[in-house]
Amino acid sequence: MAVDHYATLGVASTASAADLRAAYLKLARANHPDRFDGSERAHAQARMQQINEAWNVLGVAHKRREYDATRPADLGGSPDGGDRNGATRGHRHFQPFDDDPVDRTDVDLDPTPIAGSGAVPRWVTFLPMLLFVAGVLTLGLGTMVAGSPFFGLGVIMLAVSGVSFLMLPLIVMSRAERDPDL
Repeated sequence: MAVDHYATLGVASTASAADLRAAYLKLARANHPDRFDGSERAHAQARMQQINEAWNVLGVAHKRREYDATRPADLGGSPDGGDRNGATRGHRHFQPFDDDPVDRTDVDLDPTPIAGSGAVPRWVTFLPMLLFVAGVLTLGLGTMVAGSPFFGLGVIMLAVSGVSFLMLPLIVMSRAERDPDL
């Protein structure tokens, strides 16, 4: 039989991330092997290993989604991502950003544009940063050689960099297509 990580932590399958963390910390404090001696210590180590395994799966958003998707229906999982009553949480296309600093396998550095984004070229997204760097370098060169044309060009590049930094999100949003599921 498969291990039910929710039962290991003693929470419902609809528990929030804060509830999972609180349950994990409570169980970890109560079952830590350093609190026990002799044969009780070996039992506590085995129990702590189960608790840590459950937390490693349920404490990371994308691992929890995968676990919930593969969970048998009699334990509360369902193929459509809902709970045992058939209710789904949010839109089926929604995937929250996982800000876990340890695992970054969900970050996609693929240069192809996001579907429905209107194919904003990649160089346009780097334009404000490149103009800023070029403006600072030109401003520095103009200051070193006491050349007012270089200094003026640097100031203009910094101004254009600031405007493009503010306008870029508007350009990207204007080219994006609205999701019909929303």
